[in-house]
Amino acid sequence: MSIVRITGELSKDRYDVQVVPWKLLLETNRYYEIKPEQGAVKRIYKEKLNTATIETKQYANGTLSCSAFCTEDRIEELQRDIVKQLQTRVIAYMEDLQLNQVALNRQLINLEA
Repeated sequence: MSIVRITGELSKDRYDVQVVPWKLLLETNRYYEIKPEQGAVKRIYKEKLNTATIETKQYANGTLSCSAFCTEDRIEELQRDIVKQLQTRVIAYMEDLQLNQVALNRQLINLEA
């Protein structure tokens, strides 16, 4: 079995995707131990495989990131999931910003009155 890490990064007006192979070191009933070409060993629980996760904890500098570990046969599917998750996050941020704009507009009206 071959496992890859897919990372989708949205930065201002650019979207970049990276697909990096990881070497499977150990498989147990609950998890896989995997390792990139260079770097530390990581433990991926089987239920987390093929699941996209938002990496960005706080939106800053116009950058959002989402990644997933998956098998090679699911790369395209996970790329779509990553784009959808990023899109959902952007929509949520835009809705929050619109609410903030409404609050600021109300405050300006109160200050001018």
